[in-house]
This record gives sequence, C-alpha cells and structure tokens, in this order.
Amino acid sequence: MNLFFSREIDDHSIVLTDDEAKHCTKVLRKIVGDEIHVIDGNGNLYMAKIVSVGKRDCVCEIVSKTERFGSHNYYVRMCVAPTKNIDRFEFFVEKAVEIGVDEIVPICCENSERKVVKQDRIERIVLSAMKQSYKAQMPVISEMTDVKEILSTAFSGKKCIAHCEEQQKQLLRDVVVKGEEITILIGPEGDFSIKEIELATQNGWIPISLGESRLRTETAAIAAVHTVEVMNETI
Repeated sequence: MNLFFSREIDDHSIVLTDDEAKHCTKVLRKIVGDEIHVIDGNGNLYMAKIVSVGKRDCVCEIVSKTERFGSHNYYVRMCVAPTKNIDRFEFFVEKAVEIGVDEIVPICCENSERKVVKQDRIERIVLSAMKQSYKAQMPVISEMTDVKEILSTAFSGKKCIAHCEEQQKQLLRDVVVKGEEITILIGPEGDFSIKEIELATQNGWIPISLGESRLRTETAAIAAVHTVEVMNETI
C-alpha cells in the first residue's frame, strides 16, 4: 500500500499537490477512478477515489476514513543533541519515526558541536518515514532549544536523562510506565556537562542507563525509543 500525504482535506474531498500529486499520477501512473490511500498527519487514513488529474494537482473523493491509524497509546518525547555529522542525527530521526516517536526536540548543550539544524529537511525525513512505516500521526518537530530550558520545563510523566558519568542509574526499561508520557534526554558526543547533570538532578530528572555498552548519540536515542515501544507492548 502506497501512502500519500495531504493537508488539503475537507469532509468530502482531498487534494494532492506538488510532489505528492506528481508521485501519484506521473510515477505510479494513477488515473481517474483509481483508489489511493492518503494520510493527513493528524492520525487519519483515508481511502479516496481520484476524480480529476491536473498539471499540478490531483483531486480525490473520500471513500472511507480510519482514525488513529498506526498510533500508539503512550507519548514519548526525545530531546537529542544533533551530532556533528548531521547524517547521524537524520538517521535517528528516520528510525525514531518508524519505531514510534511523538515529539523530537533538538537540544543545544555546552559540549554540542552542532548548534543548527535545517528544520525543513528534518520535516521531509519525518514525512518519508511516516509513509514508509504506515503511520498517520506526524510527530512534533521543535526548533533547536537550549538544554537548560528543557531541564527547567515541568513535563508530565517521567523525565529521564542518559549520561556517561559514574552515578547510580536505573535501566530505562524499569522506568517506563505503560501508557504514560516520558521525556528522554540524550546528550552530544562530548556528553552533558557536570553543570547540566547537576541541574537535571535538581529538577527531578531520573538518571538512566541503556545497558552496558557505550553508545553513540544516535544509537542511544534509537535504543531509547525502541525500549519505550517494547515496554509498552509487553508490560
């Protein structure tokens, strides 16, 4: 099943535009009368029948609607320091969306080597991963945020920080509560600074471990998303 994406949806019709329309009619050669599947980024999947094809758009009539398509019953927010090699961060974004993430917040830390990300490129990666993994809910992608602001925010649910300092930590799998919101911080290649870790402790963040191995930033972030997904499925 190929999924298309559109924001131009009302009670009866859907309009595909630009790349989505081109992919539908030029690449896949869909014609009037064909039925296609469309997601809206708000959790809905539509079956729709093509009624007209223009040079830059494709108009469809809605046949049916499925709510919460590909959704899950928990909320995971990943606050991750983008890597110096942006490809690694983009790899995390892609895999996190495929596994199931609700919000991604790029964070800027004292030891960060990258302090800028291209929002539009990240959003394109997110959309592609959504369609690849049959999901209809688009994760929230925030702009780069200072880690001190994140550490001082009163998020609901569990707040966890993964760092490399010697300290008593809980395994993430033992922290996850099924169906509960969870926020997880993953630092840069140089790890969080001592000051950042102290601020986290003062604000009630739980120090967590992802296992015995020392992981790269993007690997740790993917492992965290997967752990939350698995524990919500098995607890």
